[in-house]
Amino acid sequence: MISIKTKLSLWLTGLVILSTAVGIVFFESMLRQAFHDSIIARLQEDIEQVMLATHLNDEQFSIDQSQLSGFYKPVFSGRYYQLNLADLEIRSRSLWDQRLNIEMLPLGETRVWQAKGPLNHDIQLLSIGLKSESTGLDATLTVAQDLSIGRKVFTQIYGTKLGVNLAMLLTMIMGIFLVIRQSFKPVNQIQDVLARLREGEITSIEVSKIPSELRPLAATYNDLLDYSGKQIERSRNNLGNLSHGLKTPLAVMQQQVEALGLKDPDSAIALQSQLDLVHKMIERKLAAARITGDMLPAAQMQIPKDIEDLSKTLSKVHFNKQIICSFDIPDTISRLPIHREDGMELIGNLLDNAHKWAKERVEVSVTNEASGISLVIEDDGPGVADDELCLLTNRGKRLDEATMGHGLGLSIVKDIAEQYEIKLAFTKSMKLGGLRIKLDF
Repeated sequence: MISIKTKLSLWLTGLVILSTAVGIVFFESMLRQAFHDSIIARLQEDIEQVMLATHLNDEQFSIDQSQLSGFYKPVFSGRYYQLNLADLEIRSRSLWDQRLNIEMLPLGETRVWQAKGPLNHDIQLLSIGLKSESTGLDATLTVAQDLSIGRKVFTQIYGTKLGVNLAMLLTMIMGIFLVIRQSFKPVNQIQDVLARLREGEITSIEVSKIPSELRPLAATYNDLLDYSGKQIERSRNNLGNLSHGLKTPLAVMQQQVEALGLKDPDSAIALQSQLDLVHKMIERKLAAARITGDMLPAAQMQIPKDIEDLSKTLSKVHFNKQIICSFDIPDTISRLPIHREDGMELIGNLLDNAHKWAKERVEVSVTNEASGISLVIEDDGPGVADDELCLLTNRGKRLDEATMGHGLGLSIVKDIAEQYEIKLAFTKSMKLGGLRIKLDF
């Protein structure tokens, strides 16, 4: 989906371009109309001047050149007049040997039009019908003006205006992007704050440094963090209380098992193994609660710190073994893209399984690949047959009934991996000979 920033930029840019285009077209239309009106106004002045210089002598029309502007004297000056009679044409000297094709008009009728004139230039013409009251002679007087010079000026003005408008358009578009970029800085700051919050550097968003429009969102997020933190704390306390509360009944059961050992040793041994399993599960959950109890609700899993804490806890749980757990984690990778509590549950179960089956060594390595971050856990245990690897994540399925456990750990791993779309692969470890588990984040 397109971002708000991009959408705003595109909409505002489109509106500015559309407004500029409409303005340019409107200005061009107004300028063209003003140019045309000024030409017509000048021609009306010219035709009045020529009419004043037109006289009827000996029943013939004539034009007094001394009463006319000097524009009509230079050849092809761009200002012309022509008087058409039934059998005579009187032209301005500026027309030289050219003539204007004129239609005779009745008295008082005018005509405005454009045509080709001298030098094949476009000219604007204005004609009016005349008639002598004494003789009844009909005549048509026409004045004309060359449009090439005016159009050149028009083109220069319009071109300058167009260049200025385009420069202003580019400036406004750049301004739009700069303003939107500056306006979205607080959003980028919130992203940075959320990233720091996710990494555990801060515990809440400082609302006072957030713009007023985003403060309700930040305050709501803080409330959600506070609520989630209290829920986690309450769950940790309940887990701790439950584990501590079970110790007394378990101690009583331990005494009963010891007493039963005198009468029925076989039953006592079976019950004792189950009691030992319950004790280990309680210790493991208490240790996990101690590790995850102070985490932030939005925090990601930190490496190697969190994995090392898990390893230390599991070393205490499997105290009957001397397991050496080594780590190969580059300094460039400090987080795993998973919620810390889920990560502790996911990797904790895998490390617990590795410690349970390992003889002496467990190795954890993290690499940064093209597809993402990969985490590999290997042990030197007996491993799993190739045809049974696919059964490892089946809920309640145990491949060795002699080892304590309920067969739920790896199925929980599978559920968490599916939730975060983590690729989970079980293979034989070529390095240590046991099981190799690879997680692709």
